[in-house]
Amino acid sequence: MLNWEFKIPGINTFKTMRVPKQRFLIALQLVFLAALSYGQAERVPTQRPNIIVILADDLGYGDLACYGNQINQTPNLDKLAQGGIKFLDFHSNGVVCSPTRAALLTGKYPQSTGITGVITAKSHRNVGLDTREVLLSEILKSNRYKTGIVGKWHLGYDTLYSPVKQGFDIFKGYTSGNVDYISHYDQENYFDWWLNTDKSDEKGYTTDLITQHALSFIDQNKDSPFFLYVAHESPHAPYQVRESKPERNGSPDYKPEPVANKKKVYGQMIGIMDEGIGRIMAALDEHKIAENTLVLFVSDNGANEVGSNHPYRGHKGQVWEGGHRVPAIAYWKGVIPSQTSTELLLTMDIYPTIAELTGSKIPNSVCLEGRSFKNLLLNKQYKSPERPVFWGFNNNAAVRKGTWKLLREKNQYYLYDLSKDPGEVTNVMDGFPAQTKELRQLLDTWEKAKSAIPAKS
Repeated sequence: MLNWEFKIPGINTFKTMRVPKQRFLIALQLVFLAALSYGQAERVPTQRPNIIVILADDLGYGDLACYGNQINQTPNLDKLAQGGIKFLDFHSNGVVCSPTRAALLTGKYPQSTGITGVITAKSHRNVGLDTREVLLSEILKSNRYKTGIVGKWHLGYDTLYSPVKQGFDIFKGYTSGNVDYISHYDQENYFDWWLNTDKSDEKGYTTDLITQHALSFIDQNKDSPFFLYVAHESPHAPYQVRESKPERNGSPDYKPEPVANKKKVYGQMIGIMDEGIGRIMAALDEHKIAENTLVLFVSDNGANEVGSNHPYRGHKGQVWEGGHRVPAIAYWKGVIPSQTSTELLLTMDIYPTIAELTGSKIPNSVCLEGRSFKNLLLNKQYKSPERPVFWGFNNNAAVRKGTWKLLREKNQYYLYDLSKDPGEVTNVMDGFPAQTKELRQLLDTWEKAKSAIPAKS
């Protein structure tokens, strides 16, 4: 029998051993595989990664298969969740559309920007996010990133507030809260499909167009760092699939056909969005940039009654958990190890995270309220210090610190320990006066400070 001779480390010295050739080869293979695995899990990410933020509209915590839904088919998002971080305690800053979008792009509570509610097509056509705000798109553009948004803007109808005047190189999509998926008319029957600051009479199903333009942006910018904001309409109403007839055509006299089974169509809309996300991920692989691209997927608020926020109470427009605890996934091929995270995070945390990951400078004049979770993305052992977080909509509000949540709805207060009662079933305020007092003081102080900022919506 042939013997191979090699050296292995001892405690204090090296010892020479003689082993059979077969054992040596097996040992060598194991060492190689271990090294390969370590290299993949611990690969140092590039200093200028591409960033893709995908924002679903009105998607509930329980609407995806990877979050327990037994009906909706979402294989591509399931794959991202399985291969990246599935967040279990991620929250939208708002319980309706516009506030969360303001928080995403400013890194602040929406109340700090004046965007406290929906910028409606009917009553807020001259309202928009203050152009003096320094948006995430602007700091990335200053860092020589190509920047694009496809889909829903909802931070101002007037071209004064256009994304291309606030750090985005290109905008293809719509400005309102929702458009007809087929005809692209908004709730007030204004045609609402744009290329930058010009209306564009582009035919096609909205979700498919958003995917198509996302793919074009990736193809055109694959050789340089880019930031792509994919703001899907799905699964927001109107409930339409590719074969549906328009529900709006610009005429107030038009009478659409009623939707027979909204829940079924809702699930199909989610499936079409998932299909498009799969195409985006395939494009990253095709262009060989997947290992240089961070993909963040999140919803802008909880679902309405058509969708599912299971196992949480409440829905869109409410400060119960179902109104703001949302599905969220982070995927970065070869960089982020597969895991679930119970870290308490909010939409406004995305801004400082991306800024830190990309080395983009935040001006000294910008006072962020979010905080970076970069270390969580790159180190699954990371745990951030505790902080209180807040929500507010109309006269309802909530504060969370640790596992304790104090909520006010219709001037009635409720206290829950979410570690024991995540469904917010039993109000324990009377049994925990110290926690109630502390959280009430925190909420009162926060609301007083934010009330000094004029609300625009």
